[in-house]
Amino acid sequence: MTPATWRRSMGRESTGRRGAACALGLLLSTALVAGCSGVPVTPAGPSPSGTGPSSASPSASPSESPPPAHEASVELFFAISQPASIDLIGEVRTIEYDGALLEGVIRTITEGEVRGADPDYDNLWNDVPLHGLSVEGDVLVVDLGSRLSGVGAEAEQVAIDQLVWTATGIDPSIRALSFTVDGAPVDTLAGHIDARGEFVRGSEAETLSPVQIDSPAEGETVVGAIVAQGRACVFEATFAWELISSGTVVDQGSGMSAESCPVRSPWTVELGARPPGEYTLVVTEISMKDGSAASVDTATFTVSGR
Repeated sequence: MTPATWRRSMGRESTGRRGAACALGLLLSTALVAGCSGVPVTPAGPSPSGTGPSSASPSASPSESPPPAHEASVELFFAISQPASIDLIGEVRTIEYDGALLEGVIRTITEGEVRGADPDYDNLWNDVPLHGLSVEGDVLVVDLGSRLSGVGAEAEQVAIDQLVWTATGIDPSIRALSFTVDGAPVDTLAGHIDARGEFVRGSEAETLSPVQIDSPAEGETVVGAIVAQGRACVFEATFAWELISSGTVVDQGSGMSAESCPVRSPWTVELGARPPGEYTLVVTEISMKDGSAASVDTATFTVSGR
């Protein structure tokens, strides 16, 4: 059985992405980060007194300044299209937000304000307002202002998984997400997946991309020897890699993760020192059936001459 076939034959948790639609529950403790207060505007001082006519005050800046945004480093989850599926993949990003961290992050996803730094990572949400988050028992209720549009059944499930995995990563005590639209229960978000239940994280082997590059990150500048690292859940813990520069494969080989699937485990490949320039690392899960690419992740980075 090929790695891809084996992985996709496993039953999902209640996320329902490669099986029936979901209905498990998800735990949530509402440790939402408190919002920041506005910055007071310092009023202009009085004009100096004098015998001559008083001069006009300088143009005043706006009466109120927007509150400063907080910043946080969080793992956001995006969709990545593979030859046989759409998978979920994480990317650590620095997010600016006002108010509560979790609500701010979920809003940036549903409203389409954030995209993957890696061009292969897609946010399946766009222009869906977030009215707010609330907690009912152990479930985080996500109240949306409209439904999701323009996605098929698999993509609808992955879009839901984007929110589930992002929210549970920010607050590990969250157990389940449920959805409402304009405060009312909803039977589906995009017409394919039953949304009347609760959504939990599925297994990593069934939900996440089988191969992932964590470093070098997309767009990163590397000084010195290149050490590539990532995570994988692949057959016999083995994957292939290529290093490409100016459209030419300059090096290639195979690597191994610490464990084989169903465990998603770390891997390291030492690529050594390279001449300055732009490179693309390609990591591939190879089908044991026909040698084709079952899943792929890439990262384009620059080697500095300094």
